[in-house]
Amino acid sequence: MTYRLDLSDDLSATLRTVARDQLEAAADGLEQAGDDPVEAVHDARKRLKKTRSLLRLARPGLRRRDYGADNRALRDAGRALSGARDADVMVETVEKLGERFAGQLPAKTFTDVRDRLAEDAAAQRADGHGEHADRLRALVARVERWSVRGEDRDVLVPAVRRTYARGRAAFARADAEPTAENLHQWRKRVKDLWYQEQLLNDVWPGVMKAQAAEAETLSKRLGDDHDLAVLGKLLDGDDDLQPLIARRRAELLEEVRALGRLVYAEPPKAFSRRLARYLAAGRDRPVSLM
Repeated sequence: MTYRLDLSDDLSATLRTVARDQLEAAADGLEQAGDDPVEAVHDARKRLKKTRSLLRLARPGLRRRDYGADNRALRDAGRALSGARDADVMVETVEKLGERFAGQLPAKTFTDVRDRLAEDAAAQRADGHGEHADRLRALVARVERWSVRGEDRDVLVPAVRRTYARGRAAFARADAEPTAENLHQWRKRVKDLWYQEQLLNDVWPGVMKAQAAEAETLSKRLGDDHDLAVLGKLLDGDDDLQPLIARRRAELLEEVRALGRLVYAEPPKAFSRRLARYLAAGRDRPVSLM
């Protein structure tokens, strides 16, 4: 169940295989959630996001109406799972804040907030996992119809160039005006780049794996910032945790700016030309099993 395209296979076939694997694994996880529904929902949402990034990679070879319909269906399935997961993330965010700034406030300050948020999370956690799983299995039928027109290079290179260009533009906006919303929108584009570089690992495994790892780190740092921004809104303006939230967000901003300059160092045209050369050079190379 590797999240990676097999570039030795027909493009439509390998796209369908990866999408099917992600959706079926998400549905299985929800049906078998047992005593850990939090992790099951988290995993399902992550797999839906991966499938949407996969769909965006196929976009240049799909009919516009088919792409739009499938993108909306995947988006809506993810939103249906978002409420409980978002509440659980707030609990985790307070826990991480308490670990990072241990001793700077009484431990009870962190645990009181954490316990209050945990109660909210429990109240929002529904038991409709079977219903969500059925919805995901219905999506499998949609992806089984994917038929991509065009050669690998004609589809994949324009798609990744669009992802990269959108991320670079989002970085420029967030760098100039680092609002919570601008940083959050940048994170979405970074996550697409991370996932698509994973999918294209076999183009040149060593290089693509390293690039994906840096995009992953950037995405996670931006995710931490978003979680802290949401937590700050949930708490009262004069809450004792607000100064620590602001301090940690300032630290994260420095990190993401530095890493963003590396991840988006090339102009989009240069980035896409490099990827195209990798694809052309790697056609006769055996598929890596690493």
